[in-house]
Amino acid sequence: MKKYSVTFMLTLVLCASALTCALMIGAYYLFQSRPTAVAPDPVSEYRALIQLIEELYIGEFDTEEINHAAMRAAVESLGDPWSYYMTPDEYADYLDRSKNRYAGIGVGVAYDEVTTGVLILYVYKGSAADIAGLAANDIIIGVDGEDIYGLGIDGLRALLERELGATADIAVLRPDGSTKIFTVEYNYVFVDPVSFSMLDDNIGYVSLVNFDEGAADRFISAVNELIEQGALAFVFDVRSNNGGRVSEMTRILDFLLPEGEIFISVDRSMQEDIIYSDMEMIDMPAVVLVNSQSYSAAEYFAATLREYGYAEVIGEQTTGKNRMQITLSMPGGGALHISSSQYLTRNRVSLFDTGGLMPDWPVLLSDEEYALFISGNLSYNDDPQVLKALEVIGDKLNMKTLAAK
Repeated sequence: MKKYSVTFMLTLVLCASALTCALMIGAYYLFQSRPTAVAPDPVSEYRALIQLIEELYIGEFDTEEINHAAMRAAVESLGDPWSYYMTPDEYADYLDRSKNRYAGIGVGVAYDEVTTGVLILYVYKGSAADIAGLAANDIIIGVDGEDIYGLGIDGLRALLERELGATADIAVLRPDGSTKIFTVEYNYVFVDPVSFSMLDDNIGYVSLVNFDEGAADRFISAVNELIEQGALAFVFDVRSNNGGRVSEMTRILDFLLPEGEIFISVDRSMQEDIIYSDMEMIDMPAVVLVNSQSYSAAEYFAATLREYGYAEVIGEQTTGKNRMQITLSMPGGGALHISSSQYLTRNRVSLFDTGGLMPDWPVLLSDEEYALFISGNLSYNDDPQVLKALEVIGDKLNMKTLAAK
C-alpha cells in the first residue's frame, strides 16, 4: 500500500479547494451576466404584438377584429362555458333578446340535410314572416334570387341581415313540392314568453319559453285568467326554455309558493345571498314539464317547485347549470358576460353537480314528436309528456277530493 507525504496531501486539498472556488466564482458571474426574467405587462405585450403585426404582416387585417378576437379568447381561456365576450353588434342583439325582441324576419330554423336548404321550424305569430305567409315545414332555398343550398344557417343569416325596414325575397320549397317566393320585411320580432289554455277537466296549461323581460307579468296574468275560467290545477311547461333573468323567475316563484327561501346565490367568498317569498301563494295542484333543453332558470324553477312539494317534475333530465352571470359593458361598445356567483337550490343542491334535474316521471318524446313540438304542431292529445302530466294531475285531484270527504 502506497504512502503519501503530509505535504503532498495538503497540496491536493488546496488544489481541490481552489478548483471549487473557481467554479463557484465562474457560476456567480455566469448567472449575474444573464438578464433577470421580469413578468411582462400584458398591456405592453399586447401593444407590442399589434405593432409588430402592423409593421411586418404581409396580408390584410382589421385591428378591430383582432381586438375582439383577443378579448373573446381571453374569456374563453377561463374554461367557463357560460362566460363570454360580446362584440358591440352581439351585445345589441343580446339586449334585444333580453327584452323578448330581436331583429329578423320572425322564424326559427334548422339545417335540412336532405335538401341542404334551411327548414322553418316555427313562425312567430304577428311577425313579418307570418304576415307574408311563410309557414312551419317550408324549406328556404333562396334569398333575393340567390340559391342558399349548402350555405347553412349562418349563410342564410348573412344573406338576410339588412337595415330595419328593408325587404327580402325569400324562395321556399313547400311540403307539397311546389316553390313560392315571399317578400318579407326585416324588422323587430316581439316574442310573447307565455302562452296558455284550458285543457280537459279544468286543468290550466301555461307554457313559458323564457324568463326574460315581461315573463313574470305575463305568467301571473295567465294563471289568474285561468283561475277565473275555473282552473282546478296547473301544468307549467318550461320545456326548451333557455332561462333568463333571476328577477323574473323569483317573482313567479314568489307568486306561486308559500313563505320561504326561493333563490340562493353564493359569491366567490362563499357568502350566501338569499331571496325569500312571502306568505301569499297559489294553493293548487301542479306539475311541471322539462326536457333536455330546459336550461338555467327553467331547471331551477322546476327544482324549487319540487323541493317545496308543490309540483312533481315530468319529462327528461335537464341541462345542469349552477353559475349566475352578470353582463358588463366595455369601453369599446362590447360587453363581458361573466360568471360571478353560483346558485344552489333551497336544499343547497348544485344542479351542475347532479348533471341536471332528474324528473319524477321520465317520459321521452320520439324524434318525430320532438320535431312537431319545436314547430308548435304537437297537439296536447299527441304529446306523451302532457298526457302524463294530465294523468298525474288527475291522481292529485282525486286524492284531494277523497281527503276533503
